[in-house]
Amino acid sequence: MHTAGGRMSPGAASGWPHALPGIADRLKGLRCVAAVAAHGSAVRAADMLCLSQPAVTRAVLEVEKFCAASLFERGARGMFATVLGARIAQRAQRLFDHLEAGATEAVALMPEGEGRDGMQGRFCASVSAASLKALVAIAASASEAHAAQALGQSQPSVHRALRDLESLARARLLWKSVRGTRLTDAGEAMLRRVKLAFAEMRAMESDIASWHGNVRGRVVIGALPLSVTLFLPQAIQAVTQAHPEVEVVVIDGTYESLLRQLSHADIDVIVGALRPAAAGVRQEALFDEPLAIIARPGHPCLARRSLALRHLLQWDWVMPPNGTPASLALLEAFAAQGLPGPGQTLQTNNTTLARAMVGTTDRLALTSLRQARADALAGLVCLVPVALPQTMRSIGVALRESDDPSSDLAAVLAAMREASSDS
Repeated sequence: MHTAGGRMSPGAASGWPHALPGIADRLKGLRCVAAVAAHGSAVRAADMLCLSQPAVTRAVLEVEKFCAASLFERGARGMFATVLGARIAQRAQRLFDHLEAGATEAVALMPEGEGRDGMQGRFCASVSAASLKALVAIAASASEAHAAQALGQSQPSVHRALRDLESLARARLLWKSVRGTRLTDAGEAMLRRVKLAFAEMRAMESDIASWHGNVRGRVVIGALPLSVTLFLPQAIQAVTQAHPEVEVVVIDGTYESLLRQLSHADIDVIVGALRPAAAGVRQEALFDEPLAIIARPGHPCLARRSLALRHLLQWDWVMPPNGTPASLALLEAFAAQGLPGPGQTLQTNNTTLARAMVGTTDRLALTSLRQARADALAGLVCLVPVALPQTMRSIGVALRESDDPSSDLAAVLAAMREASSDS
């Protein structure tokens, strides 16, 4: 599901759901902004960066021009960050921390004796935006030719940028096979950190737009099944109406796949039934809700008086995949009454398929109570009058623990809170 805009970005063209931020071309300037904010003057920042003071001053001015705003108050006692300047400097420091960590992690994965000489202390000082963009593009396409096309560059330029990145990182990041160019383990480690750095840069651009009174950006949501079919569309509609320059992309998947995408900055937030918080993830519960059993209108079970859970074992089911919280919760509900779980089952996390199977057969299925009520009101299904109190779940959002949400993501989160309280 993709809402709003319809604009295509270089990131999206290369297979990554995010745009490649324009501020990435000002890496040197961002490094200078972070140093000036930390040290209070261009002179001290220049000493720390081993650059000339005029070079630092010019680099900061270029970033201020990009932002169309002053990032520092200048006076006889030095340079002091404005509110926007402090925010940009904070994000810049985090992005460079990610890049430095990426270089360190990549080297740590090299065979003993390789890449150990001359550690990566100066990696951030020399790495180029072209190399970072090339790594993201080659990971998405597995082809230098396709990566070059996605980036609007020549293949030799992309090849050179990738070789420069390997040389600077002192690690082999890529290997070629008959299936194309693939990332090594070191390359995967570097890629994750590069994507996290790009996430900070996208957040910077959103912060800059917010400073000028606009909420703008792209938010990628990972949606879990049996959780979000009612309140998420309402939230998306509200946020895109209020902020037309916010694009929303929704990706379905299992919790494990979405968690990996969250940790790699491929998505910005997971929405659905909350699990025990994973490392590096913070969660916010929005509401609690049990699951419900649905059947087609006219299903034989609906004609039975005093219907109980044991009576439902005579029919086939559409079940969530084994091991998922919804599946485990239903099995626990049967076990609590000394009953085995359903026998002949079709397993899927596709709610559209589950609803279609229910509507055309005598199979029973699980869905969220809110969705069951809405579908029953529309005459699509009937709510089977057997309560499942053991299946009560917290529905909420999961974010990267280190993230400071940008204005576009903050607007989406606010809309979700509002929609969840209204649904």
